[in-house]
Parts: sequence; C-alpha cells; structure tokens
Amino acid sequence: MSGVNEIIPPSSLADQLKAVMRERNAARIFIGTTDGFGAVISRLNPSPGTRTIPPAEARRATAKGVTVARPRFQKPHVYYRNGKAFTRYREDVLDSDGTLRRIQRCVTLGEFPKKKDALRAAEALLRPLNSGAFQPQMMITLAEFWERYFLLEMLPALKPSTQKMYASLARKHLLPYFGKHKLHEIRRLQVQQFVVQKHGQGLSTRTVGHLRDSLSKVFETAKSWGWLQDNVARGVKLPPMERVRKSRVLASEEIGRLVQALREPARTVFFVGVTLGLRIGELLALRLEDVDLERGKLYVRRDVYRGHVQSPKTRASEREFDLSQLHVRWLRDYLLYRKVQSDWLFPSGAGTVLDDRTLLRREILPVCKRLAIARFGWHSLRHTFATIADNHGVPVSVTQSLLGHTSLDTTMIYAHALRDAKREAVAKVTGVLFSDVLNLGDSQSKPKTLLQ
Repeated sequence: MSGVNEIIPPSSLADQLKAVMRERNAARIFIGTTDGFGAVISRLNPSPGTRTIPPAEARRATAKGVTVARPRFQKPHVYYRNGKAFTRYREDVLDSDGTLRRIQRCVTLGEFPKKKDALRAAEALLRPLNSGAFQPQMMITLAEFWERYFLLEMLPALKPSTQKMYASLARKHLLPYFGKHKLHEIRRLQVQQFVVQKHGQGLSTRTVGHLRDSLSKVFETAKSWGWLQDNVARGVKLPPMERVRKSRVLASEEIGRLVQALREPARTVFFVGVTLGLRIGELLALRLEDVDLERGKLYVRRDVYRGHVQSPKTRASEREFDLSQLHVRWLRDYLLYRKVQSDWLFPSGAGTVLDDRTLLRREILPVCKRLAIARFGWHSLRHTFATIADNHGVPVSVTQSLLGHTSLDTTMIYAHALRDAKREAVAKVTGVLFSDVLNLGDSQSKPKTLLQ
C-alpha cells in the first residue's frame, strides 16, 4: 500500500493481534495509549496521516544527539562452570565514531549453591538495562576521546594557563598510562593507584592533584554527554600535602639593593609585588582605571598569562587594597615620568601588556647577577610578603585575604570587618621593608632607599 492505510479484514484480526501481543510482551513497550489492547488495535488500524513506530524501531536520543534503540527486556539467564555462576546479556554500546551496536557480555556472578539466588543476582545486574535508565557506553579509548573530542571541543573553553597545564599533563602522564584503556573500563581503583604511583615517583601533591582534576574533567565531560555512567576520578584521595622545596624569601638588604639598581618599569613592578603580594599576572594586568590614587585604592580585576588577558584565578583573587602613603607617592611619581603612555599600568615599549618572562630575563636576573644576589622567580615576592607579615604579627586570615587565597572561606565572608586590619598589614610590611620614606619628588636623581 502506498500512501493509503490498509484496513485489516476481521477474519485475520485475531491472528495478527496475537502476533503483535507477542512482540509487545518481548519489548515491554506500549505505544499510542496506556491501554495495551487499545495500543495494539491502533497499530493494526492506524488513523490516517499517522505513522506508527514498531517497538523494535523505537528510538531515544543521548546528550550528544545520537539516537539509540530503546532497550529490550532481557530475562536473566544463569549457567554454571567450575562451581561458579555466570550470566550473559546484550548491551548497547557506541563506537568511537558514534555508531550504535549491540554486544554480548559474559559476567561472573560468583558462587551460588542455589540457582534461584544466582538468578536474583543476574536480575539485579540487568535491572538498569531493562528499566531504560542505562545509557550506552562509549567504546572509545581515553587517547581517542582526548584527541577527537576533548582537545577540540572542551580545551579551548578553558583559560590559556589551564589549557597549557592540561595539555602538558596529558602528554607526559595521562596518555602514557591510560591512553589505551577504554573510558568505561577505567575503574576508581586504577585512578587511585595512578595517583599513588606518581607521588612515589617524586611528583608533588599539588601536581598529583592537577592530574586527578584533569582526569575528572575528561570523565565528567563524557558523563555529561551520556557516554559514561560515572566519573571514577571523583573520590580519589590525594597524599598529604608536604613541602618539596623551600621557598625563596628575599632579605630586606637584597630588596633595598634591587630597588636602587632596577630600571623602570621593573623597579615599580618589583616594589608593588613585594609590598602587596600580588601574583605577577595580576600585577601586569593592572590598568590605570584599577588605581585610584586620590582614595588610595588598588583593585585586582583580571589576570594575564602569556599575553592572554583573562579573569582572575579564583573569586577570592578579585580584591581591593588600601594603599599606604608610600604606595601613593611612588605610583604617582611613576605615572608622571613613565615614557610610554598606555591604559596599562605597566606597558611594554609598544604599549601592550608586558611579558613576565621577558621582564625577568632582561631586567631582574641581570641585576641579580651583577649584585651577586641569588636568582629568584616572581612567586618569591608573594612568599616574601607572607613571611614578613607572619613574622610581624599580621593575622593569618588577613594575610590569606591579601594574597587572594581560597583556603580560608571565612576570610571573604568577613572581608569588611578585616578592612582596617588589612590596611595596617600593608602599612606594616611596607614599613618593615622601607623604613625611610623615599623622596620621590626629586626627578633628577634616583631616590635613595635605606632598609633596616
């Protein structure tokens, strides 16, 4: 029949009714209405203009838009071999290209002297499949998922610094270890063993935590697309935190010599960094609108990484500083005599954002070598700030707030109550490092700095 619905003669209605009922019982699918008999009749004599879908052709969609067949009811089947009970069942899976296919699995149930107990165990195993709650798992390796999907669809949405970290961790650690494993075959125990092994090879707890988090991001993505049932990286425990190497803390005498020897803008970048404890990305991302010298305020609103301006590292990183009188005088003099005019507080010669590696390599390290001062990185300025604050009685919660850490949640809750304490902390650290107020009004000669 082409375009016309065929009316089934009454003489053959009973035979076809029985056949359809058998098909319905096998698939456990009711179509058209909640009444089983009415559904069957609607299939035999469909209304004009309607299209009836047989149970075997019924489809459902996954999160990624792949349609898969509705599950067919499977009765538990048990057989014994060498005293152990086994069961077989069929399961829908997705190939790496998204094609649906059905495979047969054989699962060991264990030792069950009574077959009825083994049947109960098999029935419990099949329950997610028969109820329709089971999502087809992706038959794809972690390496394939990384290259085909995560690298192209998810990684570009992350911050540039996070992109670089994830790519490096995957290349050096994740892909060599898990690359050939199917995503759905990786178990939580394997991830836990991986974490312990990497820590035993000398990786810090922080790096091992990044490995776990990157794995979790991959699994969570596959789970959100309906390709995995569980994120097995969640719940994996990390080794206790321990200090692998001692942080470099600059002495007051070293800071004084560097301030007198450095050229601008490295000199002011160094001064603000060591007296406020800002991250280097936060320092170089400062714009003129972030500094209010009339009110003595400085606002951290963004971060920069390898030339890419992005949001701050965490919510706690967005913060406000009350500047001391020395900060206000120093920055006012810097802005008055800086050579490059730009909306950036510390612009490059071309008026763009400064590169922290270039600034360190061309300005800071050569001066350190000339003055016979041990080399250090930008993060040492934060360690120096925190150490001096702690040694001079600044409360830990105040220091955490100034540094923009998230380890003390109550610090941000009571941010207003801590405002006076933070102002005193900034003034105290600056006063310790620069006991004599600099005479910044003399533009003809470099100010002299005396540190006690």
